[in-house]
Amino acid sequence: MRRALLPWRSARTLYSSGRMSSEALPERIGRYQVRRLLGRGGMGEVYLCADPALGRQVAVKILPANLASDEKMRGRFLNEARAVAGINHPNVITIHDVGVTDENDTGLPTGLLYLVLEYLEGLAVDEIMEKRRLSVDECLDIAIQALEGLKAAHQKRILHRDITPANIMIEPDGRVKILDFGLSKLLQAGAKDTSTAPRQTGEGMIVGTLDYLSPEQALGNPLDERSDLFSFGIVFYQMLTGTHPFSGKSVTQMVARMMSQEPHPITDSAGVPEVLQQVLARALRKSADQRYGSAAQMMLDLVLARRELGSVSRTDKLLGMSQRVAAAEAAARAAPLAVVASPGTAPGTPRRERPTENLPRRPPLSRAMVGALIAAALGVLALVVLILFRARF
Repeated sequence: MRRALLPWRSARTLYSSGRMSSEALPERIGRYQVRRLLGRGGMGEVYLCADPALGRQVAVKILPANLASDEKMRGRFLNEARAVAGINHPNVITIHDVGVTDENDTGLPTGLLYLVLEYLEGLAVDEIMEKRRLSVDECLDIAIQALEGLKAAHQKRILHRDITPANIMIEPDGRVKILDFGLSKLLQAGAKDTSTAPRQTGEGMIVGTLDYLSPEQALGNPLDERSDLFSFGIVFYQMLTGTHPFSGKSVTQMVARMMSQEPHPITDSAGVPEVLQQVLARALRKSADQRYGSAAQMMLDLVLARRELGSVSRTDKLLGMSQRVAAAEAAARAAPLAVVASPGTAPGTPRRERPTENLPRRPPLSRAMVGALIAAALGVLALVVLILFRARF
């Protein structure tokens, strides 16, 4: 039996005590009828609700009463609403509505902000990895879809800043969804995120996912899209190998290794193809300038790798590939050239590498064929001269 998950964080990571609140549930939030509490985390409580107007189930995320008066927290909550609503992509969780509680919301204080999200069923990647090892085909399918979602977010100048296996869900039909934009930052065109805190926390709240931070994020340096790609590189490494690339005895040790050491070497027994190891090596480089410049670049390399490996994903069979991936694959067939950012150049600056495959060459003409072509040309010329001579006389 599949299990319904909270659409902004894996249920396993929601609570510090492991117990749900015993407080009485509100009867409704806005027009949404409350069914049960799904969970509580650092950015609010989430309820399973019924939407009577459209006859569907939704997940309503509400800022806790003890934090509602904090203007900074309210601003972050509204920022999440704007970020997710602005993406509108099948690989990113959908936001349906945003509102403020009033006197008609029985059992709730007035003035609380709430966010209405699509209610998803499925399993997060971390839960799947706890049960079994993912195949290379599955890893490629999940990675390409997740990069599609990240690409859409980055095009809107939005950073996720908390890419983890718990924040990537696989629905029963194979579709991948990126969850929890509670840490996302809306960037102005050309600007960088200068926030230094990976997550705000309070007493009893869950601390941010430190073992998935990029080096620049851990140092509090300005961030751009390449920070998300480093975090996703950690997730992709885990999916392929079953282990963390900077694993250690504690989170502190893991962060220290991430800052100062290369990822653990991938052994032959892990069964990770060399072409994917090259993708991982580039995604996990310490210097952002030497990583992929965009999610589109990394996605294209994975599409080419899948073609080289002859991999066919479950989503290809059930749903068909998304239009962007299909277009990338078609472009790769027409001209198998890689678009990469050269170390030492500006991030995202493209250069064209030499073709990865030899194009077929036309066989040289033999002497007999050359003689035949010359004779034919002379015959045509003689015929033209004869016609002109008769026309004149």
